[in-house]
Amino acid sequence: MFYIIFTTDNQFKDYLFLHEFGHSFSGLADEYYTSDVQYNDFYPVNLEPLEANITALTDPENLKWKEQLTPGLELPTPWNKSSYDSMDYKWQAERREMNNRIAELKKNKASVELIRAAEDEYAQKDKAHSEIVDSYLRNNEHYGDVGAFEGAGYVANGMYRPMLDCIMFSKGNKPFCKVCAEHIVTVIKQYTE
Repeated sequence: MFYIIFTTDNQFKDYLFLHEFGHSFSGLADEYYTSDVQYNDFYPVNLEPLEANITALTDPENLKWKEQLTPGLELPTPWNKSSYDSMDYKWQAERREMNNRIAELKKNKASVELIRAAEDEYAQKDKAHSEIVDSYLRNNEHYGDVGAFEGAGYVANGMYRPMLDCIMFSKGNKPFCKVCAEHIVTVIKQYTE
């Protein structure tokens, strides 16, 4: 590990540090797919990604995390993806508008108070949305199960993550999922043994 770069002047600084640590120390992939930083062709179709925490599910019988699968769970694992997508894409559009407004205020040299008010409004709405996402995912039938949940690695369809939620998927005070945590332990052992 050479560097971890993240912002420290926001309410999610602890999350950001751990999330970026997951990338830099152990090579974990981003599991989210709805944000503006998504990439359509980041992972080639039908090619298994190298990262331990996402899969194209090209060979379900040899899934990377098959030893951790919840017994009897269907692959791909069903979840309320369409309602999640509807909710989160709506938030991403609102988030984009708010960020554009803040950028315009700064570009036009608005008062510090006006800029700070816009940033505070954004922070409050971002925190509220994060809590809604946490609640939504926790109330899913397969929360806590290890399966293959569609939507990962910046790709909405055809790429899968091991659990519904993880620090690599959504913001907030949460742990790495079981697969990511085990991979971090594996990397630590590689460095120490």
